[in-house]
Amino acid sequence: MKKRILAAFMAAAMVVGMVSGCGSSKSSSKSSGKTSLNLWMPAFADADGKVTDKDFWTEKMKKFEKDNNCNVKVTIVPWDNYEEKYLTGTTSDNGPDVGYMYKEMLYDYIDMGALVNIDKYFTKKEKSNYIYYKQGYNDGGQYGLPVVVGNPRILVANMDILKQAGIDKVPSTWDELTAACKAVKEKVPNVAPFIQDWGNPHYGSLNEIFWPYFWSAGGQIVDKKGNLTINSSAGQKAVDYIYNLKQNGYLPDSCTSNDDTKETMKNGEAAMAIIASSNALDLDGNINWDFQPVLKGPAGAKTFVAADSLVMFDKCENKDLAAKLMKYITSADVMSDFHKKVSEQPPITKDETYTGDKRFENLFSDYADNFETLPVFKGSTSMYDSLFKNMQSMMLGDMKSSEVLKQTTDYYDSNLK
Repeated sequence: MKKRILAAFMAAAMVVGMVSGCGSSKSSSKSSGKTSLNLWMPAFADADGKVTDKDFWTEKMKKFEKDNNCNVKVTIVPWDNYEEKYLTGTTSDNGPDVGYMYKEMLYDYIDMGALVNIDKYFTKKEKSNYIYYKQGYNDGGQYGLPVVVGNPRILVANMDILKQAGIDKVPSTWDELTAACKAVKEKVPNVAPFIQDWGNPHYGSLNEIFWPYFWSAGGQIVDKKGNLTINSSAGQKAVDYIYNLKQNGYLPDSCTSNDDTKETMKNGEAAMAIIASSNALDLDGNINWDFQPVLKGPAGAKTFVAADSLVMFDKCENKDLAAKLMKYITSADVMSDFHKKVSEQPPITKDETYTGDKRFENLFSDYADNFETLPVFKGSTSMYDSLFKNMQSMMLGDMKSSEVLKQTTDYYDSNLK
């Protein structure tokens, strides 16, 4: 698989790039007397009447371009080939100067020296205004500027379906979730009690369908030395819990081909699912829903939260200007508009006012201790991909639940560590 050879391919590609002279980026060269920067951002906006990402960022760049006498070329990178696009782009002459990365991507680029430690470009006052500035410190340096810290994975329930099953509140523990699934299966047999997207091709689904359970069982992905520690009794509890949901019929057989739990919930085909908070808002007008921020497991209540960052690439020729662009993008004026028009998230700076849905206003103040982010470590993306593939095999009945974590760990230790 592509992701399983990511680190090796990246190393080879970067060597080729340096040999062929690609270490000198053309992306920030001068054109028509103006410096040019390449900005790569992901696709956030849905097609539900929101402004497109391309239109939003292109419009926002007009002020920055005017104030700094420069050009900013905006590229929107689709999620379905995000890592591959960055891998090829950063080894070319036309890659990003400033880009957007989630934590799983960071290690290889830091290890290759492709990213800039941006700390020196920010004053103490500027740093103090960022609520999550420290989240950008990884592997010994400030290699990221947090831009999206939010979108926690929450348990969403169709309250009309739960009411038919005799349940009046969203489950808050593993046992309550199991009991609710059982009640729905017995009393509302025409819908799925619970849904997960095991048919999704990308391991990012683990953020909803595995990691919240893993952490709530007391699991730890790596130790302080970077050793993989998923193959533990805590990890096995999480795997078995999910496996038993499928075995008991609480997760339908169709979950192994499902790649969009939000649509399943929106259509009233399932009673409950763990989804991103921003996706939950798209259920408005379709179903009567409520949510539980975290599910309590054997060792506590934890769930995934995004901590994605802007990064600066080392081959950017005008790093001072790139730093100014990063500050501009994360400014209260730009972010408040972004949160209103494109992706509803909580503020990332102290001078921005929360303008999101009132239902989520206290999520971070009340549940901050329950949120977890993925660690940055060597071979993480390939490990996550291996784990996801093995768990998919388990859900299809092609692998025993007791083999998933061991085989993933053996693969990691032999090929990635």
